[in-house]
Amino acid sequence: MNDVILVIGASSDIGVRLISSLGSESTVLAHYHSSPQAFDEIKTLSSCHIYPIQADLTDENSVRNMISSVRESHGVPSKIVFLASNRIENVRFKDIKWSDFSETIDVGLKPAVIILQDFLPEMAKRKMGKVVFMLSSYVQGTPPKALSHYTVTKYALLGLANSLAAEYATHNIQVNSVSPSMINTRFLQNINPRIVELTAEGHPLKRNATVDDIVPVLSLLLSSGSDYITGVNIPITGGGK
Repeated sequence: MNDVILVIGASSDIGVRLISSLGSESTVLAHYHSSPQAFDEIKTLSSCHIYPIQADLTDENSVRNMISSVRESHGVPSKIVFLASNRIENVRFKDIKWSDFSETIDVGLKPAVIILQDFLPEMAKRKMGKVVFMLSSYVQGTPPKALSHYTVTKYALLGLANSLAAEYATHNIQVNSVSPSMINTRFLQNINPRIVELTAEGHPLKRNATVDDIVPVLSLLLSSGSDYITGVNIPITGGGK
């Protein structure tokens, strides 16, 4: 059976690398907001079949239109990966506005709820499916300061993942998460470079994570090797936090 994989946030550095690692048995519905050119190179390098699909995750109508487009073109996906998140920026709690929380939730949590409420019932009827969430090491132990809006959203996703894993386990749907520590990607461009440097210097391996540290774990959770794994949040921290 051909895998139809819906990747939300596919134009991110991790999304592009994940797609490029998939084989010819995979059909990837690659969500993007404003950067379809992110897929130009991997269309020639990857053996999987890539179909870019646009949606503004902050717009519920746009998300629902994307769902309709997916259904019309490829039916219900067999696997769904959630990578989308606002780029983080350090803001102290006393200075943060509710709109900052709302915007982060609207990108990182709300679309996942809408998409899964639509697709999961039919995936359950098939008795087959996989869902993978990108979280953060911030949901394990003490998070860093001045990132409450981001941390709250990731904890909410963790709760969603755990509850769905429990609810859909009897339908042979595996729901898992990964929680990496800081990764050197474009996602960090709003963070003070010195903070990024200090994080690397304080890490046991004296470096931050790379995309290639993360993608193999995502690939495992999308493969048959994870058929007996559900409700798990895998830390990818290299021995750090």
